[in-house]
Amino acid sequence: MRKRLAVLVAWLLTVGLMPAAMAAEPVKSEPVKPVRMGAGIMTFDTVPGWGLRPDGASPLGSTHGAVVIDKAGHIYTSANKGVIVFAPEGMVIKEHLGEPYTALHDMEIREEDGVEYIYGARNQNAEGIKFNAHTGEVALRLPFPKESGLNLMKFSPTAITVAPNGDIFLSDGYASNHIFKFDKTGKYLKHFGEKGNNLKQFNTAHGMTLDTRYTPPRLLVCAVLYW
Repeated sequence: MRKRLAVLVAWLLTVGLMPAAMAAEPVKSEPVKPVRMGAGIMTFDTVPGWGLRPDGASPLGSTHGAVVIDKAGHIYTSANKGVIVFAPEGMVIKEHLGEPYTALHDMEIREEDGVEYIYGARNQNAEGIKFNAHTGEVALRLPFPKESGLNLMKFSPTAITVAPNGDIFLSDGYASNHIFKFDKTGKYLKHFGEKGNNLKQFNTAHGMTLDTRYTPPRLLVCAVLYW
């Protein structure tokens, strides 16, 4: 018994005196591999680690928005806290944080007279907005247009798009499902659509874009059908 105890004590002392590198070798982690997703011509590979901070954390936080790219290749991503701008390599180069950049549900970027502007739909803040993509200066705000004559209990825009002549379309996709049209100065022009599944009706008019291959351009609306 004494002999076994002596051997155990000697072994413990030996382990305790080992260099740290010998006592516990670091575990080597396997590199993260790209993930392939999609199908056909819409097949993509992820870029592991893109957009993460050096400590591996994301600078975005909670998101429910959009991604647009300026002519320099910078990537603008909307998050609940604002708009975070990445270089093509994935580093954060600029941030537009706090009011009025929060909760942008949709964004579109457009160059006008040599200046790039971001148009956004703020569903939680009941407005559309236009601001300078580089300086953040607000150029236009689009609250609910009382001139429409509608008596809405809620206004919750989900999507925005801009015609070649500057006319702005803003969908109230989380509320009335009307689509509002403004001119480039923000003047209310008209509204159309309503909630439903029939022609000229929308159920959650969630996304929009203009197909400029046609004259006049065709407004494409992404909505949900319920049967």
